[in-house]
Amino acid sequence: MKEIKLVCDTPFFDKVDVNVLDFPSGREGEPRRRCKITVEFGPYDLAQLKKQGLDYDSAMEYYEKKVYDTVKFYLAQDWICVEGHDELFKMINEKVSAYYAQ
Repeated sequence: MKEIKLVCDTPFFDKVDVNVLDFPSGREGEPRRRCKITVEFGPYDLAQLKKQGLDYDSAMEYYEKKVYDTVKFYLAQDWICVEGHDELFKMINEKVSAYYAQ
């Protein structure tokens, strides 16, 4: 299983770009960028999730699965995040919880 690090760029109001880094020489070595993904959480995106009948918890599960599956596609293997997951999902949680509180 590949170990990765997620590094978020400065977020916009509706999305954040995330650099996916891995450790080809082990965690003590220099990380290298493998890909960059965009996580969108704007009002339109969240309205689509609500339209599909997803509540807050289901929306957060959707984002968790979407990030995992997207990174897995680019890495072509299963992975585990060793750094940056909490930072990314804190941003997502703020947007999703604010939208569902309306």
